[in-house]
Amino acid sequence: MTNSDAVRRLVNLTFALLGSDTPRSIAWVGANVDGYEGRKPEALDSLIRRDVRDLRAMWVPVRIENGELFLNKERYELPPVELTEAEASAVGLAADLAQGANLGAFARSGWTKLAASGATRTFDSPAISSVSNDITRLNPETLRWLLYGVRKPTRLEFDFTPSQGAAAQRRRVDPWGIVPLNNRAYLVGWDVDKDAERVFRVRKISHVKPVEADGFHAAEGDLQTLVETLLQGPVADAAVTVRGGAGDELASRGVREGDVIQLRGVERDWLVRTVASLAGNVTAIEPADVRRDVVELLKGAAQ
Repeated sequence: MTNSDAVRRLVNLTFALLGSDTPRSIAWVGANVDGYEGRKPEALDSLIRRDVRDLRAMWVPVRIENGELFLNKERYELPPVELTEAEASAVGLAADLAQGANLGAFARSGWTKLAASGATRTFDSPAISSVSNDITRLNPETLRWLLYGVRKPTRLEFDFTPSQGAAAQRRRVDPWGIVPLNNRAYLVGWDVDKDAERVFRVRKISHVKPVEADGFHAAEGDLQTLVETLLQGPVADAAVTVRGGAGDELASRGVREGDVIQLRGVERDWLVRTVASLAGNVTAIEPADVRRDVVELLKGAAQ
């Protein structure tokens, strides 16, 4: 059985319980939930109990008592999500592109909402600030252990590959959270060996496991601000002219004046990549050096 089979089964079970106002029996799950059919009672009971443990490890408020399954909806459900037209298109595109035994299955099934809910064993605060493309493309087992380390909290050991072709580095980290930035997701925490705060892009993390530790370095301050500070690159000012009201992401970091979006002191790398993604709707870019970088990025993508 592949990871995608297990993910689909867990998602099906979660939404079957969400759709019911009463507890569901093990027999009902075996007869009605896709992924559990055709099993003998003993095997079905064992599989469901294992899946309940896995769901609870991912902070879904489900439990099993006397052969019946319960899901606490009050601690699970999120308020309605309102997306702009551009955001909805991006979500749809991400779902269409998602393939293979990874969290693309989460995106197609609605699991990203479940994972982003921030439900914990005490269901009190989020571990993921929002969903990014990195999260939806992450290996489910990797995400599971990262969330476990954040929620426990407990020290984690993992391989980190800083760049393509580079040798993997074994790191020991006290994890504080997973933070999105510029459509990427980062694990932020205390690097034990470096004795300092560090940020790791989650897509470059693998082979995660918890390790014993005498203590745990607690986070100080806002994690989003910390990640932005640690990753802050060169900044730039720019004026970008767009057609048809495009460029909502740019406008969220600047000021829209008609067709022109004025930006001050924004991260240059983010600016160049975001403008490049709007190439079909951009009619002018100032200053010239930002325009040149956008053109070079688009040429590289075309090649």
